[in-house]
Amino acid sequence: MTYGTTPPNWYPDPAGGGGLRYWDGTAWTDHVVPPAAPYYPPYPAWGPPPWKGAQLGRPAFGPGALADPARRLGARALDWLLMVPVFAILLTVSLLIFAHRFGPIFPNVNINDNRTSSPPGFLWVYLTVFACVVLTGLVMLAYETVAVAKFGRTLGMGWLHIRPVRLTSGGPLGWGRAFGRAAIYWLSGLIGWIGLLDPLWCLWDDKRQCLHDKVVASIVINDPVPVASAGSPAGSPAGSPAGSPAGADPATVDASGL
Repeated sequence: MTYGTTPPNWYPDPAGGGGLRYWDGTAWTDHVVPPAAPYYPPYPAWGPPPWKGAQLGRPAFGPGALADPARRLGARALDWLLMVPVFAILLTVSLLIFAHRFGPIFPNVNINDNRTSSPPGFLWVYLTVFACVVLTGLVMLAYETVAVAKFGRTLGMGWLHIRPVRLTSGGPLGWGRAFGRAAIYWLSGLIGWIGLLDPLWCLWDDKRQCLHDKVVASIVINDPVPVASAGSPAGSPAGSPAGSPAGADPATVDASGL
């Protein structure tokens, strides 16, 4: 079947997304009809929502739903694994440069010697490790800010198919929110075990937000349905509008959704 034999009509949009696009008989036009908005049953105004995210218009599960806390924590762990080589390099270089100045790790102490002794070597080792941890955290801060602001998510989030978005509009965070979100998480790690409240807060929050999400008004969702690239998908006969069943006349495609 050739383009010339395909009658003008509304067909599934070859660019994907679930809508319709008008075929004028020779080429696709710019006239499109967006897909119908998904319907989620309302919940009573009084009482808790039936699932987390219902009050935001989010589905209970699947694409666009609030990300499961386990996937959020897993993505965070994967991102930190990426920082292990950074920490190892910083620590190795620091020890190679400064280790010879540390002195004995556990020096002998003579109680009859009134001279002031230098700090033991293990103290300098501890300070070196702590400094490398802080520097690694700063690298993590820069990495997360750039990844979220420029690409919408970090590598760990991408591997688990989740992404942070704005609470109200669902749009990308931008540079300011991405930096604020990463900086608050980094600062929470400097206050010891109390800082664990930040990443664990999503376990019981009604919007599955961590504390850094609440500050910048963000949520983390499952990836939306990917949009297919324009053109005929594999298996479609050449010359037929994408989305038409192979071997079927496009004129039989139902366009009753208009």
